[in-house]
Amino acid sequence: MARRRAGTALVAAMVIMLAVAGCMGKDKALQPTETSAQATQRVDKLWEEAFAQLPSGVNTERNLSLDALSCDAPTDGGPDGRIFVERRAQVVAPASSSWSVTEVLPTFSAFWQRKGYKVITDDHIVNEHRYTVQTGDGYQLMIRTYDRGDRYDVYVGVNSPCVWEFGTPDPQ
Repeated sequence: MARRRAGTALVAAMVIMLAVAGCMGKDKALQPTETSAQATQRVDKLWEEAFAQLPSGVNTERNLSLDALSCDAPTDGGPDGRIFVERRAQVVAPASSSWSVTEVLPTFSAFWQRKGYKVITDDHIVNEHRYTVQTGDGYQLMIRTYDRGDRYDVYVGVNSPCVWEFGTPDPQ
């Protein structure tokens, strides 16, 4: 009987130790992130680098500039509470220019290839071309072109990976 109790106590102790180790393992798996301010800075820098490749006079009509979008998608697989930073705009060619917005895609894709960014998406769908690259540190840059028949609409975007607003939280 004493042996049975000792065996039960030993098994219970092992289960508790494994549970504690599992919880500690989760904390160790917590990946560090930048702060939202750092992510905003990086997104803005990538944005400026890309648009510096276009001729002067090219305008953008920023239609989205968000600094705290939720990253808590159920399929994300990461911890709750993270956000990401995003910038998107439509590219508008100068009215008095021979330059066309159709030149955005080849200009940016060549620049991003020289930078060594990984191509994530390069899809041609009816009247639409989607092109997305990712930097080594997880930032994504994208171009969407739409052939409207009488004109082309071109949108460019940059977004950060998921980050915590104030950086990696204390695991406790």
